[in-house]
Amino acid sequence: MFLARIRFLIGIAIIILGALIHSNVGFSSAWYMYLAGIIILTTHFLFGNVMLAFGKLNKGEVDAAEDLILQIKRPNFLLKTHQAYYYFVLGMVALQKKQTGFGEQHLKQALIIGLKSDTDNALVAINIAHVHFVKKEYKLANEYRLKAETYNSNDLMIKENLKKLSEALKGRS
Repeated sequence: MFLARIRFLIGIAIIILGALIHSNVGFSSAWYMYLAGIIILTTHFLFGNVMLAFGKLNKGEVDAAEDLILQIKRPNFLLKTHQAYYYFVLGMVALQKKQTGFGEQHLKQALIIGLKSDTDNALVAINIAHVHFVKKEYKLANEYRLKAETYNSNDLMIKENLKKLSEALKGRS
């Protein structure tokens, strides 16, 4: 769980080691340490541990995913794809904890930024549709159901959930 912190500390330690080598031997012997430290710190800020949290969420380890995603202090530094998955994980964790408003807000942000796969985008749209269905906002629920159907996902669970949602929305929107 401390992967992000360890990566950050290793990057700092390598830069400090580079500075020690630089002061004792010279820049020509320390430049590669500076470069390695900068690369490690750059990946720390650009990627974070979003995909690790996403993997935990896929395994059903919601608390572990939440712990990992909350370690990210500046999501706006993440690459766009990682930002989308950051909001995806936050939204799904919130829905698991029955915080529907918070979850919906973050899932919509993930959709706006755009996830890599159609399956992930469809899953987000289905979950937003479900939130609106529970709120008895059937028109919005149907809009997000239709949006979910536009994604080219072959996932059987998504297809089944879309079918159930369609049945539940018949005559209500």
